[in-house]
Amino acid sequence: MMQTEGNNDFKEGGEDTEGKKYESLDEMWENELSHSDEWYKKADQYWSSVDATVDGMLGGFSHISGEDIRGSNELLKELFTGHKMGKTRALDCGAGIGRITKDLLLPVFESVDLLEQNVGFVEKAKEELGDKVKNFYAQGLQDFTFPDGKYDLIWVQWVSGHLSDDDFMTFFQICQENLLENGFIVLKENNSRQGFYLDKQDSSVVRSDKHIRHLLEKAGLKLVKIKLQTKFPKELFQVRMYAVQ
Repeated sequence: MMQTEGNNDFKEGGEDTEGKKYESLDEMWENELSHSDEWYKKADQYWSSVDATVDGMLGGFSHISGEDIRGSNELLKELFTGHKMGKTRALDCGAGIGRITKDLLLPVFESVDLLEQNVGFVEKAKEELGDKVKNFYAQGLQDFTFPDGKYDLIWVQWVSGHLSDDDFMTFFQICQENLLENGFIVLKENNSRQGFYLDKQDSSVVRSDKHIRHLLEKAGLKLVKIKLQTKFPKELFQVRMYAVQ
């Protein structure tokens, strides 16, 4: 998918890593999406230069992995006990080398699929996880066609910032269509405190909490629970988990 964004009804300005200020999302997207699929090519090129290690996946912050998994496990327990989410099948989106698949999903779900655009990361995940993962999909979220069969959980962490606003909404609508009864999509993502923050190097945008909620609601998803990740270093962005249906 690739659309030219425009007439965005969420009014918020922001800035980029080069110090440029933007008065609106429309201004930023018009600039970033003006050259066909360059937005996604830049992201692909960036991640192709990153080491296939946990430290590479976490931008040098591998020491937060344990706390990250702990916070995610807390949310999963709430969805299992309070919302009757099943434990049959899960999909890990933007999975990298499979850190979340290995430490969060495989201990709980009967079957896990892994979706990751970078072929090198997928190969590393296959080496580490082998036949523990049912299916490996080497595709970007913006191009992914869901297989037959639906999921109890679709986990989307630290990857949605690479989607344009239009592709973000389209992807989550498709996810919604591929949920089993009582199934959930969990988006775990960085939040800017005010306005968006565009990373020119890797073609990603950090959205505010209000921006993310707006996109999810505009896409027709029901926001069931929001949970703030705690005990991360103060120099990092805030991180929230959004459980939606």
